[in-house]
Amino acid sequence: MLNALSSFIPEGERVVVIEDSKEVQLQRQHVVNLEARPPDPKGRGAVSIRDLFKATLRLRPDRIVVGEIRGGEALDLVQAMTSGHGGCMATLHATHPKDTITRLETMCMMSDIDMPLTAMRMQLASALNIIVQVSRLQDGTRKITHVSEMLGFDLQSNSYQIQDIFRRDYQGFDANGRIQSQLVPTGILPICLPQLHEHGVDLPASVYDAARRAGNEPPRGGHHGHGGH
Repeated sequence: MLNALSSFIPEGERVVVIEDSKEVQLQRQHVVNLEARPPDPKGRGAVSIRDLFKATLRLRPDRIVVGEIRGGEALDLVQAMTSGHGGCMATLHATHPKDTITRLETMCMMSDIDMPLTAMRMQLASALNIIVQVSRLQDGTRKITHVSEMLGFDLQSNSYQIQDIFRRDYQGFDANGRIQSQLVPTGILPICLPQLHEHGVDLPASVYDAARRAGNEPPRGGHHGHGGH
């Protein structure tokens, strides 16, 4: 999924990839690959993801890609995302978009940086834009099940605000036992739509059709009609 998403990164951008073991293969020119290193038998020479992260910020990347988040480096990534490194990408294991946020929060708390919980939650909600959920279905295939947008953290209800832009619709099994399904727009237009338009990107026409059917009209100025991205 990271490899596929990386194909949309503009060619001129400098990307730093941080991984435990090399799996991500970005099809881009300006890529710096950094790999963590375990300690030797005497416990020396270890280079952690967090060590690499600190070194990365000196390389002045346009984007940072973390192969998989497992611990305190989650907070490093969140802070990088809120301090000018837009378009960062990372993966983590979770069963649902909402679980993704709570897992990220838990991993941020593994960091040695002491930060009030509310401040950390506000920063996390500000850093995240889109969560793409990939799940293994009953028939063994892996599919995108949700594309969800983070709206923010609500202090009154003490909860993250999230909305699904696309959701997988299931139509049962075919004769070969394969699940018949398709990823469909929910009729909700993302609040980051103006940002997409600024970059000359638009959503497929089906998203606007679903929004109209749901009574959610596009913002003033309509849509650009590039489609398909």
